[in-house]
Amino acid sequence: MSWNVEPQGGAVVVTMRSNPVNKMNREFFDDLHVALDRLERDHPRKPMVLTAEGATFSAGLDFEDVFPRFARADPNEITAWFAYFRRSILRMFELPRRTVAAVNGNAIAGGLILALCCDHRIAAGGRARFTLNEVAIGIPMPGVYVEIVRHAVGTRATGELMLDCHVYEIEEALAKGVVHRVVSPAQLMEAAIAQAQVVGDDAFSAYGVSKAALLAPTLNLIRGAARAFDEAAIRAVMLSDSQRAQAAALAQLKAKAAR
Repeated sequence: MSWNVEPQGGAVVVTMRSNPVNKMNREFFDDLHVALDRLERDHPRKPMVLTAEGATFSAGLDFEDVFPRFARADPNEITAWFAYFRRSILRMFELPRRTVAAVNGNAIAGGLILALCCDHRIAAGGRARFTLNEVAIGIPMPGVYVEIVRHAVGTRATGELMLDCHVYEIEEALAKGVVHRVVSPAQLMEAAIAQAQVVGDDAFSAYGVSKAALLAPTLNLIRGAARAFDEAAIRAVMLSDSQRAQAAALAQLKAKAAR
């Protein structure tokens, strides 16, 4: 189902709804690009609020889509898949306007990275988990995503999330800077739209230039030194130990779904 793009107040609310928990697969990223194309065409200067419905913002990679790709161990297929994922995430990260994530619930793996692409993040209070679980399930973290997460939360929190595979509950996510603020679920959209509007329309050009300058060191790393780690991740995801971990994660997911 395509994403909803709706002006609200002085902002545009983009609601992800590719599937019930916004698992990331080709269709999800196709929907992302369609929504951003519409945003740029119809609302060229308005700030964006990115959100979802239900108890999950995004559950990250669609295991049933991606693990068979990794199991086939075709470098060309995996490289093409990774390139589209990378381009999609970077488009959100570099968007030359104010972006606010209204995090309605769980943000897992790639879903958390997507939220961290936004300039500001507000979460709904309650039971929600924030984690990067890729390493634990046999998916090496490419350099591009390491640098995006590091930009948002710093090296220490990035290490806890990425290497310890730590799961943050809502209060720890707030303390670590994963989110900037926590509000009640009923207040989430009002707070996010208000936060999106803290810089007015006449500051659009100044904001875009300043945001580009802020992101430049991270983007220089992504386009430079981090490239080697992207390539290493593509090779490592096909290795036998990684594939054992992936197979175990997929089996666990299927067993859980069968209960």
